[in-house]
This record gives sequence, C-alpha cells and structure tokens, in this order.
Amino acid sequence: MISKCFHRRVIVCGLALIAPLGLGALSSQRAGAQTIAEIKQRGIVRIGVLSELPPWGFLDGSGKPAGYDVDVGELLAKKMGVKAEFVGMTVAARIAQVMTGKVDMLLATMGMYPERAKVVQFTEPYAGMKIILLAKKGQMIERLEDAAALRIGVVRGGAQDIAITKGLPKSADIRRFDDDSAVIQALITGQVQAIGANTTYMMNLNKIFPNNEFEQKLVFNEQWMGIATKPGQKDLNVWLNTLIDEIRASGELAAVNKKWIDQPLPEFPTKIEGVPFTVQ
Repeated sequence: MISKCFHRRVIVCGLALIAPLGLGALSSQRAGAQTIAEIKQRGIVRIGVLSELPPWGFLDGSGKPAGYDVDVGELLAKKMGVKAEFVGMTVAARIAQVMTGKVDMLLATMGMYPERAKVVQFTEPYAGMKIILLAKKGQMIERLEDAAALRIGVVRGGAQDIAITKGLPKSADIRRFDDDSAVIQALITGQVQAIGANTTYMMNLNKIFPNNEFEQKLVFNEQWMGIATKPGQKDLNVWLNTLIDEIRASGELAAVNKKWIDQPLPEFPTKIEGVPFTVQ
C-alpha cells in the first residue's frame, strides 16, 4: 500500500525536485553516540536531516539524501575523520530523534529559538533564512492583521508555527500539518488560503510551477539555524563550533550556500537572546 507521505511528495515535489521514492536510502539505525570519542571509535556520525524540504534536505533522483544540510553534514564528517550516515525525519519528529539517541545531531533547519534552546543544545549558526507568509497574487495582505481572518497552514512545531501563532490572535484559524510537503499541497489545493513558509519555498514553487500564482506577503523574522545536540554534550558542542568556524573561514560553507540558495553567505549573529551557542 502506498503511503500518504508518498502521495504528497508526488503532488508537491515530484514534478521537478524529488523523485517519489521511500526513505529506504536513509539510515534506520538507532544507537546514538554521546561523545566525540565514541563517534570516532564507531567511525560513523549519525545525522538527522529532513527528507522532504528542498533545498535543505530531500531525496534526489536516485533516492539518496541531498541538500544544503546534507552537504554541510558531509563536510563536518570529513573533518571529523568519520563517515556521515543520514537519518531522514519530519519536522515534528526531529527533536525526539536526537533526545532519544537515534541520531548524534540534527542538521535539519533547526531554527534557533529560546523555547527550543530549553530542550536541545545549539551550536553557533551555520545557515539563515526569512520566515514569511505566502498567499495568492492579488490577495491584499499588507499587515499581520490582514491575515487574521484567513485559513493559514503551518508545519506543526516549526518556525512558521511559532512565528504565526505568536503574531496572530488566538481566534485565528491556524491549521497544522506534519511536514512541508503537506503544507504546500494544502495551499495549492485551496485547503488553506495562506501558509507560513520560508524564503526557499518560493524557489521550490517556481521550479514546480512556471506560472506560480503565489507570492511573498509578509516577513515575520530572520531565522538562524544551528546544529542541535542533546544538552550537556560539551565536547561535541565545542567540536562542532570549531568545525563550523573552519568551514566558514575556508569558504566551503559559502560554496554550499551558493550552490543551494544562490545567495552570498549571510553575516551570522554572534549571539541570540535566550539561545546559548555553548554548553553552560
């Protein structure tokens, strides 16, 4: 029996971006290491990535993990002297995956917010994007208040969910979905009138639909992404921050950003209120 997830990939991403394949190419192994020494001894670092969000994490035409986060993971694994093993997951499940030790870390577009920093340990940022509202062209949405009467789709627990829930009144009709593909499908089919998105959604829609009828309406905030690990893993956190500094200085991170986002690497903040980059 073909899963609903399969159908969503076909409808939303399969036309141009993601081959309609299962997650068999992604690792299903579960034991997570706790220290750099354990990772090196094992010879493999297990990295949680999203599997349905181009250009960050998705399956390519041959069913292999690809995207911005995958390329960064490969760079980090190479510098650690181990192999990268990618574990595909949804936005809603990603924090549980690292907290239960099924992966060693998350490179899964994890927006760096104080609420999340109470649960996981972030590194310094390695990527950034804007959180926006998308709706049909011609629809008048100039202020947040204009969106309050609309049916708005978001990924459950994602950065868009956080921003829109915070910005709109409690009476707003916010509809939550398990992944980005389902949110985009809901917009295309008219199930919702607008969606919380990030700036890369537009890239995907333009590739799938040459006459894309949707456009950016509002910008909620600039989101910075960090690598997430279990709290208290000081040596792993220090190691990852050092590696991020190295690939920034070498130009390797800028090359990944150019490849997938086609923009210069942004100037990352040195601190984010309520989100420590190091183990306290």
